[in-house]
Amino acid sequence: MSRVDVISNERVFDDRHHLHEFQDFWRDGPVALVFLPQFGSAFGLAQARELTGRFDEVEALGAQVILIGIGTSIQGFTFRKRSGARTPVMVTEDHTLYRTMGLATRRRLLNPIRNLSAFFNLVRAGIYPYQRTGDPRRLGGVFVVEQGGRRVTWEHRARYAADLATGADVVAALRAVAAQRVTAGTS
Repeated sequence: MSRVDVISNERVFDDRHHLHEFQDFWRDGPVALVFLPQFGSAFGLAQARELTGRFDEVEALGAQVILIGIGTSIQGFTFRKRSGARTPVMVTEDHTLYRTMGLATRRRLLNPIRNLSAFFNLVRAGIYPYQRTGDPRRLGGVFVVEQGGRRVTWEHRARYAADLATGADVVAALRAVAAQRVTAGTS
């Protein structure tokens, strides 16, 4: 599993240009760090919308989802409005966090048949790409971190653009870590 201690002091801006450190995200409960491929990506929009649809489930677990992308605060704000995200949107202006978490670029991991098929399904569903931000070849991933940031309990690194962690998988991972927290608290 990945280590998050290496990013605990890293700083990111939210979509309103307020500064945050990663360690603040997991202080009060488990968190799913969702690294988006890019803000303007149809795949990133689809993932944010799916996770937003499960917002109440995540909140009931005492957990949270943080969306992270490469770009500016204004681009993060536009993404949040466009996706309807009810979760925080954080921005970084370089690729350091993505590289640190082992997230690859599409240059090495092409899968055009799966990507095109998934892309056309998104377009049919009314989800279109818009302004590109950051590196359009960067792939995303999800890391579920337990409260206190001691360890990553579940992770998914995209192998190609359409390889997104499902909302059901993310919620299941958050549910498992929340259950461990309750069990540890009652023992």
